Amino acid sequence: MTIDFGFDFPFDIDFDDSAALEVQRYVRDVVSKLGLSGDSSCVEMTPRVNAYVALDGRLTNFPEHYVALVWHEQSGWSVAVEDRLGELVEVARLDGDPRPAPAVVAAWVERVLHEEQVREQVNRDFAAFVPAQRANVLS
Repeated sequence: MTIDFGFDFPFDIDFDDSAALEVQRYVRDVVSKLGLSGDSSCVEMTPRVNAYVALDGRLTNFPEHYVALVWHEQSGWSVAVEDRLGELVEVARLDGDPRPAPAVVAAWVERVLHEEQVREQVNRDFAAFVPAQRANVLS
């Protein structure tokens, strides 16, 4: 069946979603290796391919902050914590291949969460983690 729109499209429409399905499968495999359900995870395809996976547990250095596993197509996996404004701050990065095997990612996440070997990062801004100054209520 052909649909005539009455004009020519100035671009090609690509309905092939195999790349999106491949990324979703990869992230789903990582989530599965971590023993998570994937309910608190998402994959975005634009503008850059990336994924977000909420992790169970906390880091000792940031006990009041949620922890997430974040993936970017070019830079790979990192562990981040949410600051008090809800922004993600990277605290550890898995070096090497940006798309390692799911078992490699899961083992690394377990080390970060349980051994707390968080590598020091240059130019990290932890000001958002410092509690706001409290007014002196004593007179």
